[in-house]
Amino acid sequence: MECDMAFNFDKVSSILVCPKSRCELIQDGSALVSTSPDSRLTYPILEGIPRLLVDESKQLTTDVWAEIMSRVGRDPKTGKSVKA
Repeated sequence: MECDMAFNFDKVSSILVCPKSRCELIQDGSALVSTSPDSRLTYPILEGIPRLLVDESKQLTTDVWAEIMSRVGRDPKTGKSVKA
């Protein structure tokens, strides 16, 4: 019996939050990124499982975080969704 371990962010995005800031997370490749401009934490997705441990997170620079937010349609200063 095969087990598909692919992480499907769309199915769980409404229940996952950054464990430090409690802000929404967005997926950027093989990582989840906090939408909090203060924490700017990124959490790895390893073998299809997100590692939402603050101790294992990495803080992004302001510029890198802003670039990711822009790329996914969020305000690069606040991380809030930009509605067209």
